[in-house]
Amino acid sequence: MRIYATVNDRTARRSFREQKHRKRPLTALDHTLPAFGFNIAADETRTYFVRVVRKLGAPNIVLGKTTELTADEARGKAVAEIGPAQSERKTGPLMRDFADEFIHRRTHRWKPSTRKSNLHLLRRTILPCLGGLRVAEVNRADVQRWFDSLSGTPGVANRALPVLSVMMTAAELWDLRPQGSNPCRNMRRYRMKPRERFLSGDELKRLGFVLDHAEDRQAAAAIRLLLFTGARSSEVAGLRWDWIQGSRAVLPDSKTGPKTIQLPAPARAVLATLPRDGEFVFPNRKGDGPMTDLGQRWLALRKLAGLEDVRIHDCRHTYASHAVMSGLDLYTVGRLLGHADTGSTARYAHLADEHVREAAGRISGIVGGALTAGRKREADHGE
Repeated sequence: MRIYATVNDRTARRSFREQKHRKRPLTALDHTLPAFGFNIAADETRTYFVRVVRKLGAPNIVLGKTTELTADEARGKAVAEIGPAQSERKTGPLMRDFADEFIHRRTHRWKPSTRKSNLHLLRRTILPCLGGLRVAEVNRADVQRWFDSLSGTPGVANRALPVLSVMMTAAELWDLRPQGSNPCRNMRRYRMKPRERFLSGDELKRLGFVLDHAEDRQAAAAIRLLLFTGARSSEVAGLRWDWIQGSRAVLPDSKTGPKTIQLPAPARAVLATLPRDGEFVFPNRKGDGPMTDLGQRWLALRKLAGLEDVRIHDCRHTYASHAVMSGLDLYTVGRLLGHADTGSTARYAHLADEHVREAAGRISGIVGGALTAGRKREADHGE
């Protein structure tokens, strides 16, 4: 129910006869500033609010309880909200305000790890530079200046650009920008030199010695499983016992969706040495969740092995690289790694080139030998 009154401290405390007959919360609106008022809940809690019309977000803004603010303080906050809302209706929201709505409406669709990294990029990389601009006014020059300012960290810039692009596309869908106006479209990313580090046979031997004698048996087992399966470190660290089905582990979700990890005999031998004390194969130190510090524990192991330039993700590269160098085709390697597209596996193509050349040499040798043998037989007959 809605009534009109002069909203002041006395009104905020008084009892209204309408309360006796109401079935819904009572709303008292101010005579002189109708957008301002307070709600009376069923438990008699009274809360000041201001109702504004804007392009983005909920129309009602809670200002505070009547026990926390005086009426004049609440009125001042209401007036302060009305001005920006009127400006927003004309020119659209600021990027920092739009980001809050974007996070609320869109990021729940992202996987937890993606959400964490993208929100970090949004708050630490995008908004400090672009947060004060109106969404509708962000143009190609603004984005280019922002992108150029990140030239010292090209990897960060390349990861942040798609996040900004998705935001601009959402702004178009929500009629905050003209259709087809995404200023990130067709922008070139920084060229990055691929980092394809994998362990050689000698390096694997050194690492194997360290893993055999490591005090941190749990981390050593996890690293062995990475090397034997080519799985991502997050997949191994979060592995559950009920996902293991014989010679494979069936993950209900991963970076690329549901995934099956093959468990060859060496991997199964590693699992057989682990205690089954809970639901996780590699539980955290409290035993109430998955391991969360495998990356940090890897740093200690690699130092002992003299491999301080090797990231934990390079265990996955090692598996893939040795698979390709053994003659396995890229399609099969991609299936083993769980790649969503062939482009991700193509990075290992150069490792297969040497084996292709060797095969070509063997084939040409066979054909050449046959041709030579034919000429030799003709020469023998001639004699």
